[in-house]
Amino acid sequence: MAVILAVVWLLQAPGAAKVREIAYARVPLAERISADPQLVGAVTAKNASGESADDVQRKDREWMANPKAPLRAEMTTGACADRLRSLVNEDSFIVEAFLTDGQGALVCASRETSDYWQGDESKWQKTCGEGKRLFVDEPAQDVSTGVYAIQLSTLVSSAAQPRAGALTLTLKVPASALR
Repeated sequence: MAVILAVVWLLQAPGAAKVREIAYARVPLAERISADPQLVGAVTAKNASGESADDVQRKDREWMANPKAPLRAEMTTGACADRLRSLVNEDSFIVEAFLTDGQGALVCASRETSDYWQGDESKWQKTCGEGKRLFVDEPAQDVSTGVYAIQLSTLVSSAAQPRAGALTLTLKVPASALR
């Protein structure tokens, strides 16, 4: 209940507009990243990999049960993760960025996320699931990064796959925005 009251207060507080400004100011960056040919190619390739829904769920359970699971390193290293980091590294508000495929499974991430499967979360359901170009979630404590943050998600599309996946940027909410 205290968390709900804190979120209600935040959204009604004078700083609520500042929090939303942080997210909406990054929409052009998110759209550039989600259209990056190398990243779109990685999402498209992941969609074509044949990973079943059962595989995704198994990997998600392993991810959450084992902090040393090799899949964690696989998702945060390599060309896709390196490219993603290079596109977000100059923005000090971005504490995490990740790409998901058409099932909501990770394609790559700038850092480890709290889980492998994002398909049960609003950020993926609103973009890739429903085909909305943009989704800005409510500010909340982010489990993966440990900071109070707001998430901005954009649809990843290709000519062959209009709803190929989603990009999510986790943006820290500075204390000054809460005043």
